[in-house]
Amino acid sequence: MKKILFGFAALSLASLTFAQDFDFAGGDDMGSFEESSTPAVAVTGEVGTDVRAWIGSTDEGYDTKGYDSLDSVSKSIVDANAYAKIDFAYSGDVTDALIKTKLDAATIKAHPEDVIDEAYAGGSFKEGTFQFKAGKMKEVWGKGDKVHVLDNFNANDYSDFIFPDYIDRRLGEVMFKATANLSWDYNVKLEGIYTPWMTADRFADSGMLVPASMTTLTETVEGIVKHNAAIDLEDSLTGGDFSGIVDGLQTMSSFTADELYEDNLKTLRYGQAGLRLTGSLAGIDWGTSYYYGHYKQPSANLGAYIDSVKTGITNAVMAYAADPANQATIATNYNTEFQAFAAYMGTEVYGKAVAAGLSSYVSPVTGDTVDLTDPTAINAAAQKDALYKVCSDHAEEWYANGTITVTDRYARPSLNYDQVQVFGVEAAFVLLDVLNTRWEFAYNLTEDTAGDNPWVKNNSISWVVGFDIDLPIHNLNLNVQTQGAYILKSDKIKDGAYAEYDVDYNSDGKYTNNKIIALISDNFLNEKLKVEVQGIYGIECKEWMVAPKIEYNAAEGLFLTARGVYLYSDNENGEFYNFTAGSKNNDKAFFQLSARYQF
Repeated sequence: MKKILFGFAALSLASLTFAQDFDFAGGDDMGSFEESSTPAVAVTGEVGTDVRAWIGSTDEGYDTKGYDSLDSVSKSIVDANAYAKIDFAYSGDVTDALIKTKLDAATIKAHPEDVIDEAYAGGSFKEGTFQFKAGKMKEVWGKGDKVHVLDNFNANDYSDFIFPDYIDRRLGEVMFKATANLSWDYNVKLEGIYTPWMTADRFADSGMLVPASMTTLTETVEGIVKHNAAIDLEDSLTGGDFSGIVDGLQTMSSFTADELYEDNLKTLRYGQAGLRLTGSLAGIDWGTSYYYGHYKQPSANLGAYIDSVKTGITNAVMAYAADPANQATIATNYNTEFQAFAAYMGTEVYGKAVAAGLSSYVSPVTGDTVDLTDPTAINAAAQKDALYKVCSDHAEEWYANGTITVTDRYARPSLNYDQVQVFGVEAAFVLLDVLNTRWEFAYNLTEDTAGDNPWVKNNSISWVVGFDIDLPIHNLNLNVQTQGAYILKSDKIKDGAYAEYDVDYNSDGKYTNNKIIALISDNFLNEKLKVEVQGIYGIECKEWMVAPKIEYNAAEGLFLTARGVYLYSDNENGEFYNFTAGSKNNDKAFFQLSARYQF
């Protein structure tokens, strides 16, 4: 049961932020407004096709050790996708507008609202001193190079998290943004953003990238629903009220995961707001920010569920022990345990009570009052104590192997998005005249300041430190960033009543999470051929990813790309483990060919 329930805790991973780390290069959008003397509408876009083969995968399983025969190669699982992106941009003297569209099968079928990826209008006032934008937008806060701890307004689409550019992984949010240019000399800007509601992070619900924690959640909740429905059906048949049969079947057929969530995200409660002040001084681009909102991945409240399971098992095992036939079986099959505890209760517990002059004593095991003046009663009580002690010790084992049947209803877990306030500072500057450095630091303040609420994330700090440098070898460029986090009040997690189910729980007892993210790239043939290798290494969990890529500009606007990915993680606390847990060797790999045309 503990292994099943642990999957819920995995949902609170802050886990899965590594997906933001897979792309590099390019600065952030400072929200600047470009004036145009001649109003015009520009149409740009991209069409492309991707074909991906999962190495070592077949419909019989996943094993990257290789294939048994050429025929097994032909059974490899393949994904294919065609897409189109068309952007319409208008730029006037003091106004602008933009519409970005995203057309692919997954978006059209599952999330048609995101066919319009972005759509907003903006204006500039007082000769550019003030700017305003409103609509469905993506705004990036922080100086990191597509790795951030301060960029909190937009959710991420993790349904295919590996290759999309950082901004393409972000989900557009309806927001209002105002910018005031406070100093032209020092580029000081004050930005304010408000969104009326929040969009949650999105995950794959089918295919090779379904998170293991989500699979565990789905399977466990389905088990709860079926268990409760079966009880309804049995009660109806036993009681002769057959209307309950319909209720039980409807419970199984109509249940949706939405019922687990405590609130609707599209309410004022889940509005987001923030302020950011940025500027430049003495060669340093600096910034400070404040964000109010919620985490975009849910925390699972398992209290009612765990208690209902424990109560159900206790009642079931006690009912099992009450059957005389089962009592004989227990006394025989668990004779050593049974006799040892009966002797202990008779001599140590009740014996000391008699020696102390007590005439009666309440059993610490069963709660029964024992007549200490009657040796027969003492022996019977010790035997009953031993029976209950053996049953209690083996309750979960008997539940797991079907020896006992729980007839109590289970309470469903509930999911909620924890409130968070983020206080941040950021900077970017050139170090030693060669290193372009980037820095972000965040203090994440939640409602669990004491750290003793297992169902709400603790306060934490997080950071990004990175640099890029042009190496004196051909056109090589090296980009290295580190991203880390530290959970505060971790001692309260370890000492809590629901320690192993706490949303922040780590079975290794490590409450830091650090990873190194690196990309080395080069280009040839007058930049028509680009080669790069990306990599991530998770320090605490010893997990890693490597992703080589070759791209060739075959003709004007036409790009052909070959790339691959290998993921490895065998630690259940790791971020990659969500995607390697289902494989035989705790790894996954694929090879992808792509073609795209930009216009």
